[in-house]
Amino acid sequence: MNKTFRASLFAVGMIFSGPVLAADPPSLKEAPLPAPAPGGWRFEATLNGWSPSLQVNSGFAGLPSASSSIGFFTLLRHLYGNVPVSFTARNENFIAGLDLYWVRLGANAHFNVLPGTPFGGVSAGLTLGETILTGFGGIRIPFGAPDFSLYAIAGVRYVNVNESLGLGAPVTGFARNFSVTKNWASPIAGLALRNKFDEKWFADGEVDVGGTGGSATWQFFGALGYNWTPTIASTVGFRALYLYNQQYNDFGGSFRLHQTMLGPQASITYKF
Repeated sequence: MNKTFRASLFAVGMIFSGPVLAADPPSLKEAPLPAPAPGGWRFEATLNGWSPSLQVNSGFAGLPSASSSIGFFTLLRHLYGNVPVSFTARNENFIAGLDLYWVRLGANAHFNVLPGTPFGGVSAGLTLGETILTGFGGIRIPFGAPDFSLYAIAGVRYVNVNESLGLGAPVTGFARNFSVTKNWASPIAGLALRNKFDEKWFADGEVDVGGTGGSATWQFFGALGYNWTPTIASTVGFRALYLYNQQYNDFGGSFRLHQTMLGPQASITYKF
């Protein structure tokens, strides 16, 4: 009897507990999935071996504009100093960058005036020092394959120009030196991209435009790169940079600059 009673209780318990055991435990069913960890930041410090040719048209005060066009190999003979470095940080969603280009050079120039004018027989020696600092940030655009990263970027390009102009007339012995320092900042917007072909080969690119009422600028860069190690990479490509600025003073004169630099670029990058 006792055994029969125990067996009956066991059977009743199994009948009522069956649906409970078959159901998912509420705690397991309602527990949220853990959010994926955000992509880590990756940093790149780059030394850029840019080899540009220079076309510049500049003037200041009441002087006429002076022009100079210098190929790269000629530029090397007149180059006093050059510092081209950049720093980039990126993750799966964002990018930030800082690019510095400092150069100082000297060149012969000629005035854009007709013969017979007061400056028609005057030679000019142009010494140009420039600091170009570009900073930007951007967000990734969800486009293309996972190995293709396209970022919309916005930032500022700051330019400081120190310009000296030496005038001389061989016949009369006339000689004068003039100098000016100007700086300005232009907002920029554009696109930056990286496409990884495999673990070794990749391509980088960037294009931006910008300016204000008295200035304008644009830049284009494209390169093919190779990862020698997980921390060392190099690229070979082409860069072009345009600057325009005009500022008037209180004496009826103005500072004027039209400049284009373009040429091949090879770089080496340290990743960390």
